[in-house]
Amino acid sequence: MADSNEVKIVAQNDQTWHKTAPDKVAYAVFSKFQSNENQVYITADKTLNFRYSTPTSQPKINQSIIPEDGKNDYLELFEKAMSRLEKQQLSKVVLSRKQEFPLQDSDLEIFERLLDTYPTANGYFFYHPQVGKWLGATPELLMDAQSDGLYSAQSRTDAIPLRVSTMSLAGTAVDDGSLNHVWGDKEKEEQQLVTDFIISQFKESGAIDMKQSPVETVQAGHLIHLRTFIQARSSTNQIERLLGALHPTPAVCGLPRDESMEFIVNNENYDRSYYTGYLGIVNGASHHYFVNLRCMQLVDTKAIIYVGGGVTAKSDALLEYQETRAKMQTMHRLL
Repeated sequence: MADSNEVKIVAQNDQTWHKTAPDKVAYAVFSKFQSNENQVYITADKTLNFRYSTPTSQPKINQSIIPEDGKNDYLELFEKAMSRLEKQQLSKVVLSRKQEFPLQDSDLEIFERLLDTYPTANGYFFYHPQVGKWLGATPELLMDAQSDGLYSAQSRTDAIPLRVSTMSLAGTAVDDGSLNHVWGDKEKEEQQLVTDFIISQFKESGAIDMKQSPVETVQAGHLIHLRTFIQARSSTNQIERLLGALHPTPAVCGLPRDESMEFIVNNENYDRSYYTGYLGIVNGASHHYFVNLRCMQLVDTKAIIYVGGGVTAKSDALLEYQETRAKMQTMHRLL
């Protein structure tokens, strides 16, 4: 779990691929970027919780040089996006790419290295025999919902009041050790677009008592981002509506959302699959969902690492490409 050394295991007793949420039992969910496609629900037939002790100092990992792969394709994609942005058909679009690397270590060794290296992120390992293996260390909360304390057994209804929180996370820079990084207009604008979208979607979904924190700079591995926390009140009968309203956020798709989604599907020339989807654990009125960023897919003897970044009319092609390289290193160093 994020900012915790608690590890939670959720497992089901058989290999059934559940594509809809089970009723009245705890479960985990793994959803694609296009959330109407092949969601995976793992019923909590077995659960296990334990504490994981991370090293007192960061593990020493050799920083290998990532081969250049896909640069020209990315720059061509960038030019297509910039044409739409300059015509104001899009205000932001998130461009992504993937790259394959050979595997030398076991799944468990890579996952342990991930937990040791990124202890404050939400580290996960997912496996289903019909879907495959994914792991990641995501810094981005999609939505957290908990009973707000106004509910009691005596007043039991299907609509339990909830405290709901999410975050606007956008803008990326390499951490140089400075606590006073000066963000450019592009990054500030990108983060504000995400914040405005979330607040608007919450309101349209019936959430009330909206509150937002000041914008802050946060660290995620060797990268830093701009972040705003957003809180509201809702109820359990609005959860699916809220989730659909939030996902995919402009931080992984763009704005306007439908037009950005269409551009991505028609121009990225590959299937994002579960990258920029979401993962979560649900137990009664407790819901925890994270965006599937900083992740890799493990297939036989190779790892497929997925990365991306937000592009606006103020973006620079080579700087955006270098940002994807920096994000690629975040996962590649675990191999």
